[in-house]
Amino acid sequence: MATNLYEAMFVVDSAKGGSECPKIVRHIGEILTRHGAAIERIERWDERKLAYPIKQAKRGVYILVYFRADSSAITEIRTTANLSEELLRMQILRAERQSPVKGQLFTPEGEAISTPPAAPEPAAAKEGPEPAGPEPAPVEGRGEARQ
Repeated sequence: MATNLYEAMFVVDSAKGGSECPKIVRHIGEILTRHGAAIERIERWDERKLAYPIKQAKRGVYILVYFRADSSAITEIRTTANLSEELLRMQILRAERQSPVKGQLFTPEGEAISTPPAAPEPAAAKEGPEPAGPEPAPVEGRGEARQ
């Protein structure tokens, strides 16, 4: 069976996401590898205020993980993550590609690694005047008499 690239976002209580971040990252890594996933990147984002309290937590730390796995393993990963008391919430999506690094990188063992330098922007993404396109067709207003 072919493996797919997945993007998973885990929300952790900010009380555990700070000093206990290496332990949480190891926990996430264990969940994924237990179900046959190959982790490509683990990234810790900043602490943020949650839209609503989750398990009495008002602030959370977001941990983004890119991994490859069989599609049949995703249900098992979700079930195991939902049963974990360390994780508040989790979302897994199939990804086409990895996004640029925005936070602190970690190994699956919980060790912090240095962030690679930011990749240069592609030439198409540079700001500049947009090419002029065709003019939109005029739209008849309501209430106007037609002839």
